[in-house]
Amino acid sequence: MKSKKKNYLTLNYIRKTHYKNQNIKTKSFDIPVDINDWLKNPYTFLKSKYFIETSALIVFFAQFTKITPNNLTTLYIILGFLGGLFLASNNNYLIVLSSIIFFTKSSLDWGDGFLAKIKNQTSNLGHILDNWGAKVGTCSFLAGFGFYLYNKNNDEIFILLLFFIIFLKALDMKEYAYHLTMFNFLREKNKKKLLGELNFKTNFLFKKKSTNLLNIKNFFHGFIDDRSRTIDLIFLLILIDNFYYSITILKYIYYYIAFKALVIFCGGIYVTAYKKNIFKK
Repeated sequence: MKSKKKNYLTLNYIRKTHYKNQNIKTKSFDIPVDINDWLKNPYTFLKSKYFIETSALIVFFAQFTKITPNNLTTLYIILGFLGGLFLASNNNYLIVLSSIIFFTKSSLDWGDGFLAKIKNQTSNLGHILDNWGAKVGTCSFLAGFGFYLYNKNNDEIFILLLFFIIFLKALDMKEYAYHLTMFNFLREKNKKKLLGELNFKTNFLFKKKSTNLLNIKNFFHGFIDDRSRTIDLIFLLILIDNFYYSITILKYIYYYIAFKALVIFCGGIYVTAYKKNIFKK
Protein backbone atom coordinates (compact mmCIF):
# COMPACT_ATOMS: atom_id res chain seq x y z
CA MET A 1 0.00 0.00 0.00
CA LYS A 2 1.47 3.33 -1.09
CA SER A 3 1.81 6.08 1.49
CA LYS A 4 0.19 9.37 0.74
CA LYS A 5 2.57 12.02 -0.53
CA LYS A 6 2.59 15.07 1.69
CA ASN A 7 1.94 18.39 -0.02
CA TYR A 8 4.32 21.12 1.09
CA LEU A 9 3.63 24.83 0.85
CA THR A 10 5.66 27.10 -1.40
CA LEU A 11 7.63 29.97 0.07
CA ASN A 12 5.59 32.48 -1.91
CA TYR A 13 2.31 31.09 -0.53
CA ILE A 14 3.66 31.16 3.03
CA ARG A 15 4.80 34.78 2.60
CA LYS A 16 1.48 35.97 1.20
CA THR A 17 -0.56 34.14 3.84
CA HIS A 18 1.75 35.41 6.59
CA TYR A 19 1.35 39.02 5.43
CA LYS A 20 -2.42 38.61 5.33
CA ASN A 21 -2.59 37.05 8.82
CA GLN A 22 -0.31 39.66 10.39
CA ASN A 23 -2.32 42.50 8.83
CA ILE A 24 -5.49 41.13 10.41
CA LYS A 25 -3.77 40.46 13.74
CA THR A 26 -2.18 43.91 14.16
CA LYS A 27 -5.39 45.72 13.22
CA SER A 28 -7.26 43.82 15.97
CA PHE A 29 -4.99 45.15 18.75
CA ASP A 30 -6.47 47.38 21.48
CA ILE A 31 -4.58 50.17 19.71
CA PRO A 32 -4.75 49.09 16.03
CA VAL A 33 -1.52 49.20 14.03
CA ASP A 34 -1.26 49.34 10.25
CA ILE A 35 2.00 47.59 9.36
CA ASN A 36 1.67 48.81 5.76
CA ASP A 37 1.60 52.51 6.63
CA TRP A 38 5.18 53.67 6.04
CA LEU A 39 4.52 57.36 6.77
CA LYS A 40 2.67 56.82 10.04
CA ASN A 41 4.66 53.86 11.36
CA PRO A 42 8.08 53.74 9.62
CA TYR A 43 9.73 51.57 12.28
CA THR A 44 6.78 49.16 12.51
CA PHE A 45 6.62 48.99 8.71
CA LEU A 46 10.28 47.97 8.36
CA LYS A 47 10.47 45.69 11.41
CA SER A 48 7.27 43.82 10.57
CA LYS A 49 8.51 43.24 7.01
CA TYR A 50 11.77 41.87 8.42
CA PHE A 51 9.96 39.57 10.86
CA ILE A 52 7.49 38.32 8.25
CA GLU A 53 10.15 37.59 5.64
CA THR A 54 12.54 35.84 8.06
CA SER A 55 9.81 33.89 9.84
CA ALA A 56 8.38 32.80 6.47
CA LEU A 57 11.79 31.34 5.59
CA ILE A 58 11.94 29.56 8.94
CA VAL A 59 8.46 28.09 8.45
CA PHE A 60 9.22 27.07 4.85
CA PHE A 61 12.28 25.02 5.80
CA ALA A 62 10.81 23.74 9.09
CA GLN A 63 7.84 22.13 7.30
CA PHE A 64 10.26 19.60 5.73
CA THR A 65 11.68 18.58 9.10
CA LYS A 66 10.52 17.12 12.40
CA ILE A 67 10.90 20.53 14.05
CA THR A 68 7.76 21.33 16.03
CA PRO A 69 6.30 24.78 16.81
CA ASN A 70 7.22 24.29 20.47
CA ASN A 71 10.82 23.63 19.39
CA LEU A 72 10.88 27.10 17.79
CA THR A 73 9.31 28.65 20.89
CA THR A 74 11.83 26.91 23.15
CA LEU A 75 14.68 28.28 21.03
CA TYR A 76 13.06 31.73 21.28
CA ILE A 77 13.07 31.42 25.09
CA ILE A 78 16.69 30.24 25.20
CA LEU A 79 17.84 33.10 22.96
CA GLY A 80 16.07 35.60 25.20
CA PHE A 81 17.96 34.26 28.21
CA LEU A 82 21.30 34.16 26.38
CA GLY A 83 20.80 37.68 25.03
CA GLY A 84 20.57 39.10 28.55
CA LEU A 85 23.53 37.00 29.69
CA PHE A 86 25.70 38.25 26.82
CA LEU A 87 24.69 41.87 27.50
CA ALA A 88 25.84 41.48 31.10
CA SER A 89 29.15 39.86 30.11
CA ASN A 90 31.25 43.04 29.77
CA ASN A 91 32.61 41.57 26.52
CA ASN A 92 32.29 43.77 23.42
CA TYR A 93 31.78 40.88 21.00
CA LEU A 94 29.11 39.27 23.17
CA ILE A 95 27.34 42.62 23.59
CA VAL A 96 27.13 42.95 19.80
CA LEU A 97 25.87 39.35 19.62
CA SER A 98 23.28 40.21 22.27
CA SER A 99 21.99 43.10 20.17
CA ILE A 100 21.69 40.79 17.14
CA ILE A 101 19.82 38.20 19.22
CA PHE A 102 17.30 40.68 20.59
CA PHE A 103 16.82 42.23 17.15
CA THR A 104 16.13 38.91 15.41
CA LYS A 105 14.74 36.41 17.96
CA SER A 106 11.14 37.50 17.43
CA SER A 107 11.31 35.96 13.95
CA LEU A 108 10.89 32.65 15.79
CA ASP A 109 7.97 34.09 17.74
CA TRP A 110 6.28 35.20 14.52
CA GLY A 111 6.86 31.82 12.92
CA ASP A 112 5.92 29.26 15.57
CA GLY A 113 2.19 29.95 15.39
CA PHE A 114 2.15 29.72 11.61
CA LEU A 115 4.10 26.46 11.70
CA ALA A 116 1.62 25.11 14.25
CA LYS A 117 -1.25 25.73 11.81
CA ILE A 118 0.64 24.15 8.92
CA LYS A 119 1.53 21.02 10.91
CA ASN A 120 -1.79 21.01 12.78
CA GLN A 121 0.04 21.16 16.11
CA THR A 122 -1.63 24.09 17.86
CA SER A 123 -1.79 23.64 21.63
CA ASN A 124 -2.44 25.47 24.89
CA LEU A 125 1.14 24.71 25.93
CA GLY A 126 2.43 26.50 22.84
CA HIS A 127 0.41 29.60 23.71
CA ILE A 128 1.71 29.54 27.30
CA LEU A 129 5.32 29.07 26.18
CA ASP A 130 4.93 31.93 23.71
CA ASN A 131 3.82 34.41 26.35
CA TRP A 132 6.24 33.11 28.97
CA GLY A 133 9.07 33.43 26.47
CA ALA A 134 8.30 37.12 26.05
CA LYS A 135 8.47 37.55 29.83
CA VAL A 136 11.78 35.67 30.02
CA GLY A 137 13.18 37.93 27.32
CA THR A 138 12.02 41.09 29.09
CA CYS A 139 13.46 40.10 32.48
CA SER A 140 16.67 38.90 30.85
CA PHE A 141 17.09 42.19 29.00
CA LEU A 142 16.44 44.28 32.14
CA ALA A 143 18.98 42.21 34.08
CA GLY A 144 21.56 42.43 31.30
CA PHE A 145 20.97 46.18 30.93
CA GLY A 146 21.49 46.68 34.66
CA PHE A 147 24.76 44.72 34.66
CA TYR A 148 25.91 46.59 31.55
CA LEU A 149 25.45 49.93 33.31
CA TYR A 150 27.20 48.57 36.40
CA ASN A 151 30.18 47.41 34.34
CA LYS A 152 30.29 50.69 32.43
CA ASN A 153 29.94 53.05 35.38
CA ASN A 154 31.27 50.88 38.22
CA ASP A 155 28.28 51.98 40.31
CA GLU A 156 26.49 49.48 42.57
CA ILE A 157 23.25 51.48 42.33
CA PHE A 158 22.45 49.69 39.06
CA ILE A 159 22.74 46.26 40.71
CA LEU A 160 20.35 47.45 43.43
CA LEU A 161 17.96 48.87 40.83
CA LEU A 162 18.13 45.60 38.90
CA PHE A 163 17.01 43.54 41.89
CA PHE A 164 14.46 46.24 42.77
CA ILE A 165 12.86 46.06 39.30
CA ILE A 166 12.79 42.24 39.15
CA PHE A 167 11.44 42.10 42.72
CA LEU A 168 8.55 44.44 41.90
CA LYS A 169 7.70 42.58 38.68
CA ALA A 170 7.76 39.22 40.46
CA LEU A 171 5.46 40.38 43.28
CA ASP A 172 3.00 42.44 41.23
CA MET A 173 -0.26 42.14 43.21
CA LYS A 174 -2.57 42.87 40.28
CA GLU A 175 -1.03 40.16 38.10
CA TYR A 176 -1.11 37.65 40.97
CA ALA A 177 -4.74 38.53 41.72
CA TYR A 178 -5.69 37.97 38.08
CA HIS A 179 -3.99 34.57 38.05
CA LEU A 180 -5.51 33.42 41.35
CA THR A 181 -9.00 34.75 40.54
CA MET A 182 -9.00 33.15 37.09
CA PHE A 183 -7.74 29.86 38.54
CA ASN A 184 -10.61 29.79 41.04
CA PHE A 185 -13.04 30.90 38.34
CA LEU A 186 -11.98 28.05 36.05
CA ARG A 187 -12.55 25.52 38.80
CA GLU A 188 -16.12 26.71 39.34
CA LYS A 189 -17.30 27.38 35.80
CA ASN A 190 -17.58 25.04 32.89
CA LYS A 191 -15.60 25.93 29.77
CA LYS A 192 -18.58 26.82 27.59
CA LYS A 193 -20.03 29.25 30.10
CA LEU A 194 -16.60 30.74 30.77
CA LEU A 195 -15.96 31.47 27.10
CA GLY A 196 -19.37 33.08 26.74
CA GLU A 197 -18.79 35.37 29.72
CA LEU A 198 -15.27 36.27 28.61
CA ASN A 199 -16.46 37.17 25.12
CA PHE A 200 -19.19 39.36 26.60
CA LYS A 201 -16.76 41.09 28.92
CA THR A 202 -14.21 41.60 26.14
CA ASN A 203 -16.70 43.09 23.73
CA PHE A 204 -18.10 45.32 26.45
CA LEU A 205 -14.68 46.60 27.45
CA PHE A 206 -13.66 47.35 23.87
CA LYS A 207 -16.82 49.37 23.29
CA LYS A 208 -16.13 51.64 26.23
CA LYS A 209 -14.97 55.13 25.26
CA SER A 210 -11.44 56.05 26.28
CA THR A 211 -10.98 58.78 28.88
CA ASN A 212 -8.15 61.23 29.40
CA LEU A 213 -6.99 59.19 32.39
CA LEU A 214 -6.93 56.05 30.27
CA ASN A 215 -4.94 57.85 27.57
CA ILE A 216 -2.39 58.96 30.17
CA LYS A 217 -2.18 55.41 31.49
CA ASN A 218 -1.65 54.01 27.97
CA PHE A 219 1.07 56.58 27.28
CA PHE A 220 2.83 55.75 30.54
CA HIS A 221 2.69 52.03 29.83
CA GLY A 222 3.83 52.53 26.24
CA PHE A 223 6.70 54.96 26.90
CA ILE A 224 9.98 53.01 27.26
CA ASP A 225 8.22 49.64 27.42
CA ASP A 226 9.38 46.09 26.70
CA ARG A 227 8.41 46.09 23.02
CA SER A 228 11.03 45.61 20.33
CA ARG A 229 11.10 49.25 19.23
CA THR A 230 12.19 50.34 22.71
CA ILE A 231 14.72 47.52 23.12
CA ASP A 232 16.17 48.20 19.65
CA LEU A 233 16.59 51.90 20.49
CA ILE A 234 18.30 51.11 23.80
CA PHE A 235 20.63 48.65 22.06
CA LEU A 236 21.50 51.30 19.47
CA LEU A 237 22.45 53.67 22.30
CA ILE A 238 24.40 50.87 24.02
CA LEU A 239 26.43 50.16 20.88
CA ILE A 240 27.20 53.87 20.43
CA ASP A 241 28.05 54.12 24.14
CA ASN A 242 30.30 51.08 24.00
CA PHE A 243 32.22 51.80 20.78
CA TYR A 244 32.10 55.54 20.14
CA TYR A 245 31.28 57.95 22.95
CA SER A 246 29.48 57.91 26.28
CA ILE A 247 25.67 58.14 26.23
CA THR A 248 24.68 59.51 29.63
CA ILE A 249 20.96 59.16 28.94
CA LEU A 250 21.25 55.36 29.30
CA LYS A 251 21.55 55.77 33.08
CA TYR A 252 18.42 57.90 33.21
CA ILE A 253 16.50 55.44 31.07
CA TYR A 254 17.22 52.76 33.68
CA TYR A 255 16.23 55.13 36.48
CA TYR A 256 12.95 55.71 34.64
CA ILE A 257 12.40 51.94 34.18
CA ALA A 258 12.84 51.48 37.95
CA PHE A 259 10.47 54.38 38.67
CA LYS A 260 7.91 53.00 36.21
CA ALA A 261 8.11 49.55 37.83
CA LEU A 262 7.41 51.14 41.22
CA VAL A 263 4.43 53.13 39.92
CA ILE A 264 2.93 50.06 38.22
CA PHE A 265 3.50 47.99 41.37
CA CYS A 266 1.74 50.59 43.54
CA GLY A 267 -1.01 50.96 40.93
CA GLY A 268 -1.57 47.20 41.02
CA ILE A 269 -2.05 47.32 44.79
CA TYR A 270 -4.42 50.27 44.44
CA VAL A 271 -6.74 48.75 41.81
CA THR A 272 -6.69 45.34 43.53
CA ALA A 273 -6.96 46.18 47.23
CA TYR A 274 -8.82 49.49 47.13
CA LYS A 275 -10.71 49.76 43.85
CA LYS A 276 -11.28 45.97 43.69
CA ASN A 277 -11.61 46.25 39.89
CA ILE A 278 -10.49 42.68 39.32
CA PHE A 279 -13.24 41.20 41.47
CA LYS A 280 -15.86 43.45 39.86
CA LYS A 281 -14.86 42.16 36.41
